[in-house]
This record gives sequence, structure tokens and C-alpha cells, in this order.
Amino acid sequence: MMNQSALRIRNVVKSFDGIKALKGLSLNFNKGEIIGLVGSNGAGKSTLLNVVWGAYAPDSGELHINGQKVDKITPTKAQELGISIIFQHRRLMPYMTVAENIFIDNMPKLRGMVDYKKMHSDAKELLKMLNLDIDCNSKVEQLTAEEKQLVEIVKACSKNPKILLMDEPTTALRQGDVERLFDLMKMLKSRGCSVVFISHRLKEVMEICDRISIIRDGANVSEGDSAEYTPDRIVEEMSGITATDFEHQRDVTDTSLSKASDEVLLSAKALSVAECQDIDFALHKGEILGFAGLGGSGVEDIFETLYGLKKRDNGDIKINNSAVKIDSPIDAISHGLGFVSEDRQLNGEFLELSVKDNICIPSGQKKRLFSMINRKQETLASKGFIDKLNIKTESEQKLIKNLSGGNQQKAIIAKWLQLQSKIILMCEPTAGIDVAAKSDVNTLIQQIASEGKGILYTSSYITELMHVSDRIVVVYRGRIFKVFTRAEYDHNKIYLAMNGIDEQAGAHYEH
Repeated sequence: MMNQSALRIRNVVKSFDGIKALKGLSLNFNKGEIIGLVGSNGAGKSTLLNVVWGAYAPDSGELHINGQKVDKITPTKAQELGISIIFQHRRLMPYMTVAENIFIDNMPKLRGMVDYKKMHSDAKELLKMLNLDIDCNSKVEQLTAEEKQLVEIVKACSKNPKILLMDEPTTALRQGDVERLFDLMKMLKSRGCSVVFISHRLKEVMEICDRISIIRDGANVSEGDSAEYTPDRIVEEMSGITATDFEHQRDVTDTSLSKASDEVLLSAKALSVAECQDIDFALHKGEILGFAGLGGSGVEDIFETLYGLKKRDNGDIKINNSAVKIDSPIDAISHGLGFVSEDRQLNGEFLELSVKDNICIPSGQKKRLFSMINRKQETLASKGFIDKLNIKTESEQKLIKNLSGGNQQKAIIAKWLQLQSKIILMCEPTAGIDVAAKSDVNTLIQQIASEGKGILYTSSYITELMHVSDRIVVVYRGRIFKVFTRAEYDHNKIYLAMNGIDEQAGAHYEH
């Protein structure tokens, strides 16, 4: 069975706006096999799964399923061929029940009507596969992030797949649920199912996968049995950076950009929230403090706690050496904190308002809750920030939704400068913007820090973190694992630390 091909991908090319995401990629996945598909962010992993699933049509190349060439595959056709997918970003319907979500594509019928009794019975049986204590009558919106991910997994397995595509399925899972998922994967494997598993967690890939395929920049790098790989080899082949390339990395981490002083603007001591425990760090005036961590590491929890979006369980937060209580964003803003969200369109901006209004809304809310807003003053202020930040817009009255992604992000940063925020938390500030705009935004962030503000900065791209940050705090499973200074920056060592591996101290996957 191991030599029977379930899915063969031959010379697949896929471009977006003229940029090749997949460059003639060729892979083979056998029946009854778990294959780890590994690559850095932007390597093309998710794009490849979307091509196989039929969400994206390839520019060229071939797909062969069970030995037969398949033309013009669509999601409907993929399901008919026995392909199921677990997306990186959940696609559940929040206002429907767990059972309805599991069977949304194939609800059982009785006399032309949905057979709810059978649907709930079948849903209970499927939930038992993972030993899950989730009420199938619960609305999905009532579930935790972890429970939602588990429901997504059960939904994919409800169709008895022949090929299961898994894009970062363990990100929101605790260790016990990861182990249950692995048991399920082994069961599917024993039935002849081909499982394609994407994860940035090296321990998981090496533990569960029979073979590993590494891709970089949309092209094949290497492939072999899992036993042939070490974490160091995987990271080196993913990044394309070897020990001999280290001197080149020094160019990326030019220390001349740093203007940090000894003065501490913000500090956390024994901070605990959600799965994070005993978080200690200090942010200095003029410093950009980077945070690195895999999905579910706890970095997002730390940032959201500092901004009052999550309530801390324990620990102290100090600003200018004075303890502060931050239970809401209003508290955070009053203490001089600003927050640039990863999802700017959902949490960062008002799409139907002008650039001026987006820059000045926080100021208006804070200073003039019960008085007239001085529109003339706001116009002058917004024009000033448009010029200073080089926001490309015909007018401050233009709707912000009509600006490019990079200019939208600059406007969001401008609103916190308008509020004179001393500390700005930046979650993936260059997400969804083009390369040139990324450079502009990061240059702006460095300029802001050089003027004496403190920046907490997180990005899923290590090279970007190295370029922008003065230090990088690596968070692994809810704890600070290691802190890198600029002099210690090394792309591969940072990625290994994100996986709980410290070469100097030896490998430590668990706490």
C-alpha cells in the first residue's frame, strides 16, 4: 500500500499578480502515509493545499489522484474524490450548532427534510473518536478557540476522507488534544488515508510523519523519511541559511538603528494570562522589542493583556516604574498605550470614514466626549500626519478603504501618534501589504522609536523581526524561552528557539 500513489503533483505553477507562489512544484503522497509538508512563512504550503482542494486553479501543471489525471478541480469535485481539508483559519458558522457545522455539506435527510435526530446521533459518534466532551447542540460561537478547532477536525473526518489536507491543525490545541489528534491520524492512516500535515512545530512533524517534504519559495528543496532529518537540518533547508551565511545576517541587523536608552517605559513581572505563565520583560525608551513565537505560543495573549483585551490572572504591569491597572483598552489608552491590530480592517480602522476621521477619532473620543469636536483643528492635525508619515492620498477627506494597504497602516499608526501614545503595541503591522510598503512601514516604526517611544513588535517573519527589533523575546508554550540581543541574532537559532530548542543548552521540547 505504501507504494500506491494517492496524490501526485507535477510541475505546478501558481502566480498572484505576476508573483510566482509555486514554481513548478512536484510532490507525491502515498496511500496510508502521513507526510509532513514543511516550509517557512510564504513558502507556498497553504497555496499548494488550496490548489489541490480546488480553491485556486493552477497556471500550469498536473494533479493525479489515485493514478488518474484530474482537470479543473473544484472544491465540490475534490470532495467527490475523497479529499477533505482543515484550513489554517477556521470556517465554521458561529450561529449554527456543532452538529450542523459538522454535517453542513451533507446533512442526513428523511423524507426530503433534515433528519436532526440522525445528525445529532452521528455527530456524537464522531466526537467520541477524539474523546471530546462537546455538546453537539451547542452553538459554535459559545465554544473556546480550542473546541472550535477540534470541531473543524471532526468536520473534515466526517466525510471518511481518502486524502486529508491539514493546514496548521494543532495551533490552538493543548498537548492532550494534540495527542488525541495524532491517534486519529494514525487511525486514518491504517485505513489507507493519505494525510498531508503542515505544522511549524518541528517536534510534531518529526513525531507523527512518515516522510517530510521541504519547500522554499514555492519550489522543492528536499524529501525523505522522517528519520533522516534533525531539527537543524529542517530549519537550515527551510530558510536556505547555513552557518557560512551568518556574516550576511549581520547586514540585516545593523545596530546603528538602535536609539534605546536605559530608561524603562513598560515592564511586566510574573505576568500570567491564559496559558502564559511568569512573563517578565522590560521595554526601554526608544526601543523596539520584538516578540517571536509559533501560533498558540502566547505572544498574542501577552499583547492583548497589555492592551486590556484580556484580563491577567496574576502579575504586575508598570509604566514609568509605577504599577498600573489595565482592565480595558480605555485603561490602556489612558496610560499612553496604543495598539495596532493584525486585522486592521476588523479592529483597526473605520472603513467608511475618511483618513482624517480615522486619524483623529481616538483623540476626539478621549478629549471631547461631551463637547463639540474642533473640525478645523482635526483637519490641520491630520494633514500634518499625512505629510509626516508620507501617507499617499489625494485628500484627508478620502475614505480610508480606498487607500493601499500600506497607507492604511500608516494612517492607523498616525492615530496613536495623534494621541501622543508613549508605547505602541504592533501585531503583524506589515501583514497584507506589498514589499515596498513593508519597508516604508518598518522605516516609520524605527523612526517613531528613535523619537523616544517604546514599541512592542511581533511578526511571523523572523527576518523582519531581526531587521526592525533591538532585542527579540522568544515565547514557547506560554513562557519566555530565550531573549536574543542584536549581537546574537541568527535566523535558524531563533526558529529553533520558537520550537523550544536551544542549541547551546541542548534540545528542550517540554518545560
